[in-house]
Amino acid sequence: MARSRRVRIGVAVLSIAAVAASSLMMNRFLTAGAATGKGSGNALAAVAVAEYHLGDKAFTDRPDWPGYSEMKAVVHYPRRLAKEKIPLIVLLHGQNNACYVPDDGPSGWPCPKGVKPYPSYHGYDYLGRALAQDGFVVVSLSANGINHFMGVAEQRAKLINQHLGMWQKLTSSGSGPLAGKFTEAVTGRQADVDFRGRVDMTRVGLMGHSVGAQAVMVTAGDDNRGKVPAGVRIRGVVTLASAGGRSPDDESIVSRTSFAVVSSECWREGDREFFDNARGRTKLPAFFVRVARANHNFFNTAWTTGPGSVDKDDTGCPQTPNRPTAAQQQNFAATYLTAYYRLALKDDKGGMPVLTGARRIAGVDTKVDKLP
Repeated sequence: MARSRRVRIGVAVLSIAAVAASSLMMNRFLTAGAATGKGSGNALAAVAVAEYHLGDKAFTDRPDWPGYSEMKAVVHYPRRLAKEKIPLIVLLHGQNNACYVPDDGPSGWPCPKGVKPYPSYHGYDYLGRALAQDGFVVVSLSANGINHFMGVAEQRAKLINQHLGMWQKLTSSGSGPLAGKFTEAVTGRQADVDFRGRVDMTRVGLMGHSVGAQAVMVTAGDDNRGKVPAGVRIRGVVTLASAGGRSPDDESIVSRTSFAVVSSECWREGDREFFDNARGRTKLPAFFVRVARANHNFFNTAWTTGPGSVDKDDTGCPQTPNRPTAAQQQNFAATYLTAYYRLALKDDKGGMPVLTGARRIAGVDTKVDKLP
């Protein structure tokens, strides 16, 4: 009788411990400070920030496209890089102003003398901080030249692949265009960082916002896998508030890579095509996340409070009550993307309740569909 009681007590203790561990793991994904990068000073100090800029005309796509664009990015990474290789995540913004100019002012690319480029690529710094704290190297690309010359998804996809090729060369041999090109984001001094042998280019994630969302789906598309640089494997893709999907017979069909479509209810609905196109084709996790009453611009902090025409509410329901605030929407993005990339790039299923919508993120209502 005593032995039976001890067994029951032991089982109960183990059950309580399991519940506590599960709750602790979920709190990792649901803590606002950790998700937005506004947590403790120690957490922020654990993340380093560098930039590289190879020139405002370094990217071309002739003869398909007459324009040119910069090869420029901001990189968030763990200050103490582990000995083992860690995954890489590439972020890409969408269409917006290339430079800080009034609607009737001079335009051009590069920006006219005395005019600064518009910092769309810094609009995801909150994502970079959150993901770097969680053990990822995060590269946010600038594509202002593509915006000025009205490049489409194909140019943006080629820009992504060109950056990936440079990272593959850098991490495998320490050579290539990026070698010695990193500068500290704050001081502008050369950054003391060596990514050689520290980044796993077979575990790459992509995120695209707005038109950038189309680009990441084209990059990861089944028909375009051969265009990805040798030694690089894309394992997870996220689209944020896409400008719309693409027809089901084109090169943006993704069925051999996991993906998540995060859709803003107050923006457009065409991005569901990305999800529906994979139905019956994919055997990998795919999610369609409808964010109720969400704002397209709030996912990018530079677009949330931008100058002139870019700081307005560009959605279809500006008067709808109970809409998420910018901070709530950005916290949702950081929390959801952290859970997703842990699944896609680290095979960590601990955030599945977040991904399926079973666990609500504060201030944001969602409806989630999942494949397969």
